[in-house]
Amino acid sequence: MDIAKYIGLFLLKNHFCYVHGIGNLELVKRSATYDGKSLQAPYYEVIVTPGGSIDDNLANFIATNEQISISKAANALRDFSIQARKDMAIDKEVAIPNIGKLVEVNGKVQFVTDTNFRFTPAGIPTIKNSKQLEEQNSKLSHKPSYPPPHKADSVNWSMVILVIVLLLVIGGGAFGIYYYTRQNRVLVAPPPIVKDTVVPIPVTPDTTTSQLQRDSLAAVASMPADSLQVNSYKMVIGDYPSRDKAEKRVRNLKINGNRVDMVQVDSANFLITTTVTCRAADTTHVIDSLQRMFGYKNVMSLR
Repeated sequence: MDIAKYIGLFLLKNHFCYVHGIGNLELVKRSATYDGKSLQAPYYEVIVTPGGSIDDNLANFIATNEQISISKAANALRDFSIQARKDMAIDKEVAIPNIGKLVEVNGKVQFVTDTNFRFTPAGIPTIKNSKQLEEQNSKLSHKPSYPPPHKADSVNWSMVILVIVLLLVIGGGAFGIYYYTRQNRVLVAPPPIVKDTVVPIPVTPDTTTSQLQRDSLAAVASMPADSLQVNSYKMVIGDYPSRDKAEKRVRNLKINGNRVDMVQVDSANFLITTTVTCRAADTTHVIDSLQRMFGYKNVMSLR
């Protein structure tokens, strides 16, 4: 880390630079002189005064430019000061790049400014007087004012496209929900109501009413008593090899209002059943209806 370079940069920027152990370096302006033959222009030189105000400005300047901590920069500056005093004690010069050098004369630190050193201070911005400002403002105030040009309404096509895409997504989702719900309703429609089948009795022209009633009563009497009794039957409407699939089917059927249950036969056979109340003579019609409704061909009664 070149501490001498940062001392020179800080000195040119602030016109002073305090280095502990060396003193306060000041950049001063010397007035123009006339030796009777020619006029010498004013110039700048650096002088060293003992003491000075102790601060960390130079250490902060070095830390900012080197991207290091202030304590590390302060330690480097202290090492430079100690080494510079040792070098000057043995009549060795300490150079400050592009500005001059530090030397020790009779135990005092002095600064020898380089003969080629030239310093030009920053320019001072000019400020117009109040009269010029008033004239300028009056000229500006008399300028004709024109309405701003009318801009055509611009269409934000990106927002239009985004709205269209959102509408399409919402419409597609609604259609998907409607289609899925409709399919489930078709698959799990409630069982149709089985009505008693009435077989008409052919009547011949010469058959009397009393004869028909006697024939009907005889036909009913000839049927077995078990076929006329109304019973509850547990019908098998599905067969699954795993409990998960059977339970999933039961949930779907119950959502649509079907009264179903799951019966476990063994570890690899799970039956889905529903209870139907009908006459023994109508079980065949009920089985056919259940096969068409649930799509299961092996509908049978567990009773």
